[in-house]
Amino acid sequence: MQAVILAAGKGLRMRPLTETTPKTLLPLNGIPLLEHILEALPEEIQEIFLVVGYLKEQIMDRIGGIWHGKTIHYVVQNPLDGTGSAIHLLKQYLHERFFILNGDDLYTKKDLERLIAHPLAILVSPTKDSITFSALADETGLFAGFESNAPSHEIKQRVCGAYILDERFFRYPLAEITVHNQKEYSLPHTLVAMSRDCPIKLETASFWQPVGTLEEYELAKNNCHKYLTKT
Repeated sequence: MQAVILAAGKGLRMRPLTETTPKTLLPLNGIPLLEHILEALPEEIQEIFLVVGYLKEQIMDRIGGIWHGKTIHYVVQNPLDGTGSAIHLLKQYLHERFFILNGDDLYTKKDLERLIAHPLAILVSPTKDSITFSALADETGLFAGFESNAPSHEIKQRVCGAYILDERFFRYPLAEITVHNQKEYSLPHTLVAMSRDCPIKLETASFWQPVGTLEEYELAKNNCHKYLTKT
């Protein structure tokens, strides 16, 4: 089985740490974040595609072409115009079912193994925090779209950037969104159209830590022991 790890971003919200180091190589417990993600991949994964961009040479030099017997390929995303675009760069290489993971999130192997058990799935995490889009589930636990700006008192489902998809994803036009006044092509929003034809399971994470801001990075360093015990 194949996996795609999205690691092209500039990490602007984590400056000055990312001025000379890509976000995915920032250390957690002495180990780069990206290596934690690679360690969490299920054993079924035998081929890995790393989508890189900013300071890509550092990532390529650190990870190399083989990781614990798994082949690593690199694909450069330029311009950085969204997660959907990143996956489309690999359209000719991906076949059957494949894994997609953010390169700046901590996941546990147990959660990813549960995710891989479904034909199609999205990993979500419940939160009381205010988020722009909350994933909605139908009565059977299948993905039913997004609710924007849900009321603050509601428990919301935040998409964790981990997916099990298959080749049918490429049949659907990429959904456009605006991020910081820039147009991007969004993977999760494209799944709204796909979910009307294909059942996509929402799987709840037991532990998930995004590492997209300096505050989240500090939380990740403080919670790394929790992640290690769950992994």
